[in-house]
Amino acid sequence: MAASVLFAGAGLSHSGLLRALAFVGASVFMILIAADLTCAFIDGHAFPDHARRGPAPWPMLAVRLLLSVMLGSIYALLVFIGVGLWTPFIFLPVIFFASCAVAWRNISLWYEQGAKFEEDLAGAEHRQQSSLPDAAGQHNY
Repeated sequence: MAASVLFAGAGLSHSGLLRALAFVGASVFMILIAADLTCAFIDGHAFPDHARRGPAPWPMLAVRLLLSVMLGSIYALLVFIGVGLWTPFIFLPVIFFASCAVAWRNISLWYEQGAKFEEDLAGAEHRQQSSLPDAAGQHNY
C-alpha cells in the first residue's frame, strides 16, 4: 500500500524533487515486495501449512480471491496514477496482475496471522482453564 501511495503521490506532485523522492521510495518498496514474493516461492515455509489445517473451504477461498482482486485494483489504480498516462495501456494488465499477486500475498499473510492468533488464544485459554483449581471439589469456609 505504501508503494502504491508513493507512486500516486509522485504522479500528482508538481515538484520535481518530491516526485523523484517518491519514485525512489516506491522503487525501494517494489524491490522489497519482489524479494518477499520471490522468497515465498523459494522457501517452502513461507506459504501456509495446508497439511496441518487442510485446504481453505471454497467460500473462504472465494472471499480471499475477491478481496485480492479488490485490493489489487486499488494498488493498480494508485500505481497507474503514479506512472501516468504516458505509460502504454499494454502495461496496465501487467500492473494489475502484479498488484493482485501482492494483494494475494498480503491477504494470505493476514489470514495466517489470524489463524496463529486464534491458536495462541485457544492455547492460553486452555492453560488458564487447567491452572484454575477445581471449584466443584473445594469448599470455602
